[in-house]
This record gives sequence, C-alpha cells and structure tokens, in this order.
Amino acid sequence: MQKVKKRYRVRLEFKGPVHFGYKEKTYNITDVFAHSDTIFSGILNCYSLLYGKTSADALAEKFFKSPPFKISSAFLYAGGEFFVPKPLDMDLTHITGDYKKAKKIRYVPLEFILGEHPKGQPQGEYKLESGILTKQTMKKPYFILERPRVVIDRKSSSTEIYYVSGCYFAKNAGLWFFLDICDNAEEEKVKAAIRLLGDEGLGGERTYGFGSFNAYFDEVPLNSVESNKTLGDWLLLSLYFPAEGEDVGESVKAFSFVERGGYSYSPFGVQMRKKRVRMLAEGSVFRKRVEGAILDVSLGSDTEHKVLKYGLAYMLPFVR
Repeated sequence: MQKVKKRYRVRLEFKGPVHFGYKEKTYNITDVFAHSDTIFSGILNCYSLLYGKTSADALAEKFFKSPPFKISSAFLYAGGEFFVPKPLDMDLTHITGDYKKAKKIRYVPLEFILGEHPKGQPQGEYKLESGILTKQTMKKPYFILERPRVVIDRKSSSTEIYYVSGCYFAKNAGLWFFLDICDNAEEEKVKAAIRLLGDEGLGGERTYGFGSFNAYFDEVPLNSVESNKTLGDWLLLSLYFPAEGEDVGESVKAFSFVERGGYSYSPFGVQMRKKRVRMLAEGSVFRKRVEGAILDVSLGSDTEHKVLKYGLAYMLPFVR
C-alpha cells in the first residue's frame, strides 16, 4: 500500500435533488449519503471520458497492486459541521441523557471521532435531528420530497403513476468525503474526473437532472496519530470487503453488513447487472487497521472492460 501524499476533504454542493436508491426497482425511497463504491464508479467513468479507455484501464489495474488514491463514503455536512457515522459500539447517553434516544443516533460530528470534543459537554447543547446528533441551533439540513411520474405501456397505451423520492439539501449543506492521494501523478486527473462527475451527476435519476454538483477540495493535514500503534480502535468510513488473508474475526469489534448489487454504467459498454456482494458497512469498529480489496463483479456479458467494486477500507482512529 502506497503512502498517502495528500488528503482532501471534498465538499459536494448540489445544484438540485439527489437520489441514492438502496432497493431495486423501488424509487420512492432514498438514502441521504453516497457509498464509496458509488463514488468510485463515478470517478472511473468520468476518468475514462476525459482520458480514454486505455488510460482508465491502466488506472483500474493500479488498484490491484498499489491504489493511486483512496476515498471514504460521502456523508452530510451542514453549517460548517461535518458528520460521520456513529461508531456502532459508542454510547452517547451522557450527551442525550436518555439511553433509548442515544441508540437512535446514526451520525455524529467529526470532532467526536477526532477527540476534539470536550468531555462532560452539557446535555442541552445537542439535539437529535433525523438520526443526526447536531447543535441545538442547527436547522434541518435536508428534506425528502416525492414527485409523481407517469409510465405509458407501449402496447396498450395504458398509464401508471409511480413516485420518485429526491433528497434536497438546505443552503450551506451537502455531502463530503475524504480523498487520499497516494500517487502524485494522478492527483490532477482524479480531481478533474470528480469535477466532471459533478456535471454528469452522482446517484440515480441523472436523466432528470438529479445528482449534479460543484466540487470543492479542502486540503487537510495528514493526521500523524494514524501511525500510532498504541491506538485502540479504528472507525470504518467506507464499504469494506476483506482482502485475501485478512482475518476479520480477529480485528472487528462491532459491525453491520450491507448488500450491494445493481447495474453498471459505462460509456464503452452496455448497462449490465453486477454480482451482489455483502460488505461491511460504514460505522463498523475495528481493533486494528485493515486494507480491503477491489473486486471484479462483472458477470461476463460485458467484454469491453472489467466492472470493479470498491472494497478498500477507509479508516480513522478515534478517541472515545
């Protein structure tokens, strides 16, 4: 694994709604964050549009040897605060004052993980808003709207109404993710691909203008504590599929699974179904750092190129 040369916190300022579906052929539900495999696929597709299939294939092959960059999943930011999944074994009853309410927390401020949050903070400073532990002064950072659409049967001309959910972000709110550059030669190309992804759109319903954004790259200092072997726990901020030889049972403390499948999109091939894969989800907690793997999830019907699934672990050490 190459050493990280630069780290960016990439902010995505959306121009309209987004749709991140998680149930096949179910359009009236949407997530409010983007998994790392979705972002990775978007970057590679846009890289191929900019630099051609040969260059994109060469970039993809690098991930099987020494990844040129790594990413986390994309989570909510709002009002200058950045949120991450709550570690699955973290008890925040001392913040909420109620155990049941603490169990409902899905996301916490990044400062809780980095150890920048002072102990013994007054309970009244925070509130629980749609599963997010946030300051009392913060307004709801997003809302979900359903819009009706009509599908017309080609044979009978009969019509049927269905609904599509979109997540709309408030002003000064959107999604963010970590981008670690390990190969300086690829830095500007990857950043250009992310900017193009903003025009192409992230997630589903892109034909209808969903998912377009402006990207902002905020460089952040590399955290020297990541190499400190005395640290106890690591928080997973991406999807993770164990690499060959990795003993997950020895390293994991708390975890949840998510099943990923769906269809692939490529500017050089037809749309095709991908193999379904069970992966460890964001918020899982480990005793030690793990690496993960890139998977080939093509079913063989697309001979133009491999279909890759991003399963590299993006992890941060955290202070309880």
